Amino acid sequence: MRKLCGRVQYGAEQIEYEVICGATRKTLTIEVHPDFRVIARAPSHTPPEVIEARVRRRAGWISKQIKRFGQWLPRTPPRRYVAGESHLYLGRSYRLRFAPAADRQVELHAGVLMVKSPHRLTPERARSAIDTWYRQQAKQIYEEVLAKWFSRFAQRGRVPPRIRVRAMRTRWGSLTAGGTMTLNLDLIRTARGCIEYVVLHELCHLQHRDHGPAFYQCLSELMPDWKSRKQRLEQALV
Repeated sequence: MRKLCGRVQYGAEQIEYEVICGATRKTLTIEVHPDFRVIARAPSHTPPEVIEARVRRRAGWISKQIKRFGQWLPRTPPRRYVAGESHLYLGRSYRLRFAPAADRQVELHAGVLMVKSPHRLTPERARSAIDTWYRQQAKQIYEEVLAKWFSRFAQRGRVPPRIRVRAMRTRWGSLTAGGTMTLNLDLIRTARGCIEYVVLHELCHLQHRDHGPAFYQCLSELMPDWKSRKQRLEQALV
């Protein structure tokens, strides 16, 4: 398998792309990934000019896909971690409050995100407490969602992906060939239905690595309302 790189001009845009050639591949396809990578997969010994011509023909579609993935980026302004500020959890907004306590803890009740600590809660300490709590909640809920949807993919001896929670700037989730599903920490701030959409999106990649028609057929069969969930996700963190 060999890798090359190239670029084409599309209006004012410059589209950079990666070429992956494989001996067993029979067709030339173009992929646009959520992290904005453009990949051309081609049979071995495909002339570079043939690949470039295909990218040029698909440049309008590539540009549209890149813009669409750009809408996935979390857009909430940075939090200051001061009392009275609003914070999201599972699609609902909570007011941040502080209180003294013997041990550090974070609780939700009556529209309030309560951070308790034996020490004075500076913004840095509040952020540390909330981030730790978010990660704990995210791990638990993402695992629950994965268990719910993986049953549809459990045939043929497949094993559930391992969940990894990360703060990511350019994508909501990803799935490696080795079986690790990485999910954005910010997802915990969106509605559970949005989390389910991202998890199922990645699970469909167990069967279809690219975003071709078969991938979207899989997604639509298992989650007929995925487009509305996706739209809600794109608008969730404004």
